[in-house]
Amino acid sequence: MINLLHSPLPESEIAAILAASAGRPALPPLGDAAWSAVRDNPAVTSWLAPLTTRAGAEAGEPLESLTDELYADFFKTGARLPFENVYFERRRRLGRAAMAVLLGDNATRARLLPSFLKKLGEIMDEESWSLPAHVWSEPTGKNPWMIDLFAAETANNLADLLVVFAAVIPPALAQRIKTRLHVQIFENYVNPRAKFHWPDITNNWNAVCHQGVLGAALAIEEDHALVARMLSLAAGRLPAFLSGYGSDGATSEGPGYWSYGFGWFAELNAQLEHRTRGQLSVLEGDTKVAAIARFAPQVTLAGGHFVNFSDGGRTGRLSPSLLTYLGQRLADPILTAQGAALYRSQADTGLDLNILRTDFFFLTRLALRAPAPAQLAAAREPVHPDVFFDDYGAIVTRGTDARGHLWEFAAKGGHNAEHHNHNDCGSFLLNIDGAPALIEIGAPEYTRAFFSDKRYEFLAARSLGHSVPFVNGCEQPAGPEFAATVLKVEVGGNRIEFKVDLTKCYPPAARCKKLHRAWVFEKSAGILSVTDTFELDGPGSVESMLICQDPVTREGPDALIATPKAVLRIVPSAGTTLGAIEICDYRGHHGTDEKINRARFAPLSLPATTGSIGYKITLA
Repeated sequence: MINLLHSPLPESEIAAILAASAGRPALPPLGDAAWSAVRDNPAVTSWLAPLTTRAGAEAGEPLESLTDELYADFFKTGARLPFENVYFERRRRLGRAAMAVLLGDNATRARLLPSFLKKLGEIMDEESWSLPAHVWSEPTGKNPWMIDLFAAETANNLADLLVVFAAVIPPALAQRIKTRLHVQIFENYVNPRAKFHWPDITNNWNAVCHQGVLGAALAIEEDHALVARMLSLAAGRLPAFLSGYGSDGATSEGPGYWSYGFGWFAELNAQLEHRTRGQLSVLEGDTKVAAIARFAPQVTLAGGHFVNFSDGGRTGRLSPSLLTYLGQRLADPILTAQGAALYRSQADTGLDLNILRTDFFFLTRLALRAPAPAQLAAAREPVHPDVFFDDYGAIVTRGTDARGHLWEFAAKGGHNAEHHNHNDCGSFLLNIDGAPALIEIGAPEYTRAFFSDKRYEFLAARSLGHSVPFVNGCEQPAGPEFAATVLKVEVGGNRIEFKVDLTKCYPPAARCKKLHRAWVFEKSAGILSVTDTFELDGPGSVESMLICQDPVTREGPDALIATPKAVLRIVPSAGTTLGAIEICDYRGHHGTDEKINRARFAPLSLPATTGSIGYKITLA
């Protein structure tokens, strides 16, 4: 097996391999025994019945229209959700109709096939598959030649649908799809005059766009020379994506974007190895890829929560099909166990059919990779050890105190030019018994302004929205030079210690000569201690912020935080006082009005040139 990223081949050799391995379908076609085999699996039946019911209810309804006004709305207002809510629901409904036909009985298939074909035609009728936010300078919001994340996803979905439903898609519609993909996606990708920003960047866009474009071509394109040209170009571009991960496997984009970026990279590998019958790969023999594969499970917390620094989502679940594939492909028993445990949880609780990517691509892999019923019944969540990510400068630790409460604590050093950056060096979070206590806001509502020079006016991204120091009225600025240095790390035992130097994270106006932050987590005792030690170039002020989801109240000198699972007591150290308690508003990622609570701690005597701020967090 040849890894194209390590050993690039001439296009002629790639084309010869594609020609010799042609004819293997990307997915089993309609009526294949593989679909019958998974139909009654408990991991599938838990969502198939409600999906089929939804698909039936939607059968007589046209898809909500993507009107010219919706396309143009982003250019006029900077708001993304009005268009995107409709756009993604159209793809979910197409996926539901397709899966109901694919896995349903003969009566269901006959009843819902017309609905599926109509929805497929309506997606094809969209003038532009890209989001208006990604063609932001075009007043109409449309650009049929723009390949963005979601044009690429749409291409891959349509190619898969052509493969699976080849026997029932009318020839004229099938030809329309093939022609559009060939011209607007495949030939467009190799056109040197086409200018896309993503082929050589280091974040999720690189992998997702490549996967959608190449995955679609591997599924349906019969011009082997064209596909070979595409693969040759991608082989020179995908290493940039992998370079966005540290040698420790970590990404500052967090587990949600890991699922998207690296998840799609892994799926591209699955498609490439399948199509070439194991001759070509983008994963084979890469030890860094193996480390990246383990990252997201290591930063997944109990109760469906994530370690969500930067624009990471606070809640969610990793894809069980992705983890199952990675576990099998990399022979990693922890990933395999994690995938099986997630499948078991899904079998027990069902699948949220409204999440962003419950489309045909996602649902087919979810069904085909479901573990056998016996394996499903025996599945257990693996225990993840404490971890320090050296390149990332972050720790994730877990421990159970003497009273049986689960503590999950994560903290970071890092720098302020990370992917999906927040100005958050020195921030941390704490969950108790699977419920957030001290939080990271994560991604707010995505708007034009948030991806502009106004980004750090948003609470979610600025320092005042994080549990970090505030020095002489100064927040941390953005930029790679505003970086923390890890001074000490002790993880893996009952006592965790993590210390970082935050001096360089503040601007000259902060007049900060020294600022060290230290955490000590005593697991069995159930105590997390935080200490900020500072030195300024003259008398000034330093405060330590604490960001909480739940209201903060005073009890004498202490602060109390009542979470859904426990009450935290925050006890100031000698010489430290609890100052203002504030309620701050922001717009959540899904466009909802949200609030966080911010508690300020400071030295008793201010202004000061040197001093410390400290507090202990325990359970009341």
